[in-house]
This record gives sequence, C-alpha cells and structure tokens, in this order.
Amino acid sequence: MPGRAADPGTVPFCNATEESRAGVEDSEDGGGQKRPGAREQRQNIVWRNVVLMSLLHLAAVYSLVLIPKAKPLTLFWAYFCFLLTALGVTAGAHRLWSHRSYKAKLPLRIFLAAANSMAFQNDIFEWSRDHRVHHKYSETDADPHNARRGFFFSHIGWLFVRKHRDVIEKGKTLDVTDLLADPVVRFQRK
Repeated sequence: MPGRAADPGTVPFCNATEESRAGVEDSEDGGGQKRPGAREQRQNIVWRNVVLMSLLHLAAVYSLVLIPKAKPLTLFWAYFCFLLTALGVTAGAHRLWSHRSYKAKLPLRIFLAAANSMAFQNDIFEWSRDHRVHHKYSETDADPHNARRGFFFSHIGWLFVRKHRDVIEKGKTLDVTDLLADPVVRFQRK
C-alpha cells in the first residue's frame, strides 16, 4: 500500500492483488484508482523451499558431470527411483487419493504412499486436499497454483511462497473425510 513501510518479511510476488494479477479490472475502477477494499496481496517467501529448490537444481547440473563416470547399475537405480516417485504421485496422490479414480487394497496403498514420500511433495493429505481445491476453484486466488498470476507462479513460483489465504479458507470447506478415514494417509501425515 502506498505510504506504508513494507514488512521486511514479505515481498510483492508477481504484482499480485487480492483479486489476482490478471484481474486488474476487478481491483481498479477503470481510471487506475484502486477499488475500496482491494488490497495488495503480499506473499511471504518460504526461504527453505527457495534454498532447497536451488540446491536441487545445482545438484542436477553437477550430476551431468558425474553421469559419464557412473556405473550402469547406478544409472538404472536412479531411473528406477524416478519412475517409482512418479508412480507414487500420479497413481497415488493424484489418481487414487485426489480423484478417487480407483480403489486399492491396503498393500498397494502402502506401496504408493511410500513411493509418494520419495517425491518430497508434501504428504498425501495436503497434496490431495490442495489438488481438490485446485480443481474446484481453478484460476482464482483459492487455486494453489493460479495461472492468472503468471506462467512462473503457476509452474514453480507457488512453491516459493506461503499459500494465499483463500487457498487455506477454501481447503477447510472441502469434504476430506475419505482421506482422514484412510489409515495409510493418516500414518504418512504423522
């Protein structure tokens, strides 16, 4: 807000407003004046995620130097782990727990939960709840990776900032009793 000192713990992210960056016409009266009640949305950066994601990408670049020196079995193991984590996210957190596309017996659910854990993409409960919010409130401030806030934000930027308050509020209104009833989901959340 003009005339107000910025909180040192927050920074503007993608010039977002409360209504969202793409909704400029919603937050302005047409003459460039802010509508009453329209406040600038400031995002708290999650520095842990910024540092970890930066280190991950540096390690990926460094691995290009190591690949020629790696044994074939090591390369196979890395590829196998990649497939395993992808399966845990896509077949587990996404298709099974978020969308309930199929039913799985306990051994398969345990396997998918373990594979999902290897991906370091939050626990199944949070991943599935946020994905349900994403589908129900797509391209609004309640969407965790709202594309109206820009290409960068929708692909990776949302990982670097705290969730918008609408994501949190709408997430609390969803029916997630199926997730809470699953002992595998509850165990992984601990």
